[in-house]
Amino acid sequence: MKFFQRFLNLPFFVLLLFLVIFTIGDNLDVNTKANLYAISLLLKDVIVFVLPFVIFSFVLNGIINLEGQSLKIILILCPMVCLSNFCGFWVAYIFTNPLLKIGAIQISQLNSQTVLEKAWSVNIPQFVRNDFAMIAGVCVGLLGNCCCTKSIKKMSLFLSKIANILLKKGICYVLPLFVCGFVVKMQHEGSLVLIAKEYSLLLAIVAFLAYGYMFIVMSIAASGNVLAKFKNLIPGVLVGLCSMSSAAAIPLTIKGSEKNLQNPNMARFVVPATANMHLLGDCFAIPIIGLALMVSFGYTLPSFADYFVFSLYGVVAKFAAAGIPGGSALIFVPIFEQVFGFDPVMLTAMTTIYVLFDPIATSSNVFGHGMFAILFERVYNRAFRGETIKA
Repeated sequence: MKFFQRFLNLPFFVLLLFLVIFTIGDNLDVNTKANLYAISLLLKDVIVFVLPFVIFSFVLNGIINLEGQSLKIILILCPMVCLSNFCGFWVAYIFTNPLLKIGAIQISQLNSQTVLEKAWSVNIPQFVRNDFAMIAGVCVGLLGNCCCTKSIKKMSLFLSKIANILLKKGICYVLPLFVCGFVVKMQHEGSLVLIAKEYSLLLAIVAFLAYGYMFIVMSIAASGNVLAKFKNLIPGVLVGLCSMSSAAAIPLTIKGSEKNLQNPNMARFVVPATANMHLLGDCFAIPIIGLALMVSFGYTLPSFADYFVFSLYGVVAKFAAAGIPGGSALIFVPIFEQVFGFDPVMLTAMTTIYVLFDPIATSSNVFGHGMFAILFERVYNRAFRGETIKA
């Protein structure tokens, strides 16, 4: 049983699933594909349904275990999230702007795609939002630390055990089936082929800048083998790639980050607390797509001052973003319209192209969650303990 669970969690298994689906996908009838996609959507809804409980449990337990350090963590967390998102926006602008000026990037008209609809649906409502669960976990955890309430500490331990069972005995086993339907959908709609043919250069720039920047930051912040730390994050990254939902990847991101940090309790707090507002991959994908569209539609590229205004709006907008497919692009529509004067055609094109790029953007968001946890621990240790993270 343990071997079976470890096998399902191996990244190569998910990559093998990609290869199999793209090889035999054309031989599957539409009904089979639609049913597989519906199953994946159902599993995704189930994961999203239990996520508030998992987030509340881990945040509560993490704060309780951090004891007197919890308030310090909260005070340093938000400024770091804002600074990280802000840096992402500007790295994207600085490196992409010269390429756009020489005409190296062009976006052509989008082609129509065949859409795979789900065969059936089961409505599973989310009664509690993730941010409410996070805030509740913080408040109850601080109360437990301040009042030294033994009942709260016992409750946090009990809830944490249940949350770990849900992750290790539940999500880990359904991961291949969860991913399968989304891979089938991408194969049927030909979205990856479309990206490869018409937007490969733009996609390559987004992926190179996002992953390259995060690797550099993680190399500076981390001690020990950086590749080994990235390997621990790969299962979550692959879930983000396939499902286009960073929220669905939270459990595996927490699990990988626990291995990467000296203090696993910090991972259980930092990852769920920042998962929706620290979408670093979007800080690269959205502005790069928007800037490329400006060139293609004959607009003048924004000045440093104009882009500075855009980046400030973007940092604030990140606190309203959701880790769902296309969610970030929708949040940025009014910003592009107000700051850069995008018309409805450009806004539609930006949203559509972002949806095509969403697998890469979301996977880099998940990588950014794991990278940020390492960076946060490094900054915290230096700011409040006067220590660096030891290898």
